[in-house]
Amino acid sequence: MSKQGVRFAPGTMVSPGEYRNVETGRVRYFDGSSPLPGLVNAASWQQISDHYHAGESAGPVRHTMPDQVTHEVRFAPGTMVSPGEYRNVETGDVRYFDGNSPLPGKANAAAWQQISDHFHAETGHRD
Repeated sequence: MSKQGVRFAPGTMVSPGEYRNVETGRVRYFDGSSPLPGLVNAASWQQISDHYHAGESAGPVRHTMPDQVTHEVRFAPGTMVSPGEYRNVETGDVRYFDGNSPLPGKANAAAWQQISDHFHAETGHRD
């Protein structure tokens, strides 16, 4: 994983959650049904949570968030996620998911963390 975490360009359809604009620090919740705002070459966004935190998105930025997310977002098996590479937190297995099928595993199985927003040929495993 990069030191600065996965960044998503404006216009990207992302899974539901809170995202931080890396230029302004503004945090917004996106429901997964509309693309990230901004024009070409606008600041990118980093996912900081997989759910909404009431009151944290409204008003001015209360603190400066680090470029590196210290508590990585984990997705449960069965979650529909945005396209990218995900790592199984129990096995370390890295797989690419295209955004059209849920993460594998049964209830209470290991979670997955997104490590990239695109496919790396060296991992060699596409779903």
